[in-house]
Amino acid sequence: MLDLWQNNLHPDVRDTGTALAHAGLPLHKYAQALNSSQCFAMNLFLPFIAGNAAPLASFLSERLGRTVDVQGIDLEYYGSGDILCEIAGHQPTGDEKLTAADVVIHVTDKSGQQGLVVVEVKLSELGFTHCGGINSRGNRDRAACDSRELMFRSPERCYLNRPYRAQRDRRYWTIFAQSHGDLATAFPGAMTPGCPFATEWQQPMRNHALCLGHLHADRATFWMLALVHHDDNPDVAGPWDAYRDATIDKQHIQRWPASSLIGCIAQALPVSSPPIHTWLQQRYFLEGSP
Repeated sequence: MLDLWQNNLHPDVRDTGTALAHAGLPLHKYAQALNSSQCFAMNLFLPFIAGNAAPLASFLSERLGRTVDVQGIDLEYYGSGDILCEIAGHQPTGDEKLTAADVVIHVTDKSGQQGLVVVEVKLSELGFTHCGGINSRGNRDRAACDSRELMFRSPERCYLNRPYRAQRDRRYWTIFAQSHGDLATAFPGAMTPGCPFATEWQQPMRNHALCLGHLHADRATFWMLALVHHDDNPDVAGPWDAYRDATIDKQHIQRWPASSLIGCIAQALPVSSPPIHTWLQQRYFLEGSP
């Protein structure tokens, strides 16, 4: 008998999703819900694991501006603990929380350079994860939360630098400083009175830092950060676009409506039952043509 979350997957990717779960893929608490964004991500990207990844490579090549091949696809990806230093070691233990990208696509270009494409997937969410530190009982100095100027001048004042019980400093602000000199240079379009990362920009910022952190660790030489969202979700495109436009790295940050993937998904599994592009369109009310 299938678990409820498996019923959310197209039959031709169900075995692949089940194998990943058995191998340790952490399932979201509400993965069994019909509007699970995790299962949405699986239905959109597992076809390139279960079937042919070449159509995805073509899709990415056009958006990266260079020809690439797909080398692997990971779900709930964080790399290793030394990238963002949100956990004590290289792998999470117990109830340690960390930034895990919904989907990461590892690519190489024709010269052999390695690239990282980090994808955030949203189905029916009302927005992005906000900063948990601003209202934490452990945060006894909220001055940087209330002042963008102070936050950008002295990011070490941010509670997220080392939250209560953390064993080492997190690297978000160090990563942006290493890439661009300081936060003001990294985010020239951030004009909020308080910390710009307190609300809707917190989650994009962490994924952005994950991309840059891989460059600093010599695990990639080029990158892209993308939001894949349901075409009719009215709540995520605006904050994502605002974040993209505020950063100096805007040329590396994109947004793809889910329907834009329908064609290459159909090519990845040309013989599927029911036809996967039709199934996706009917299940999720998506447009797009195979």
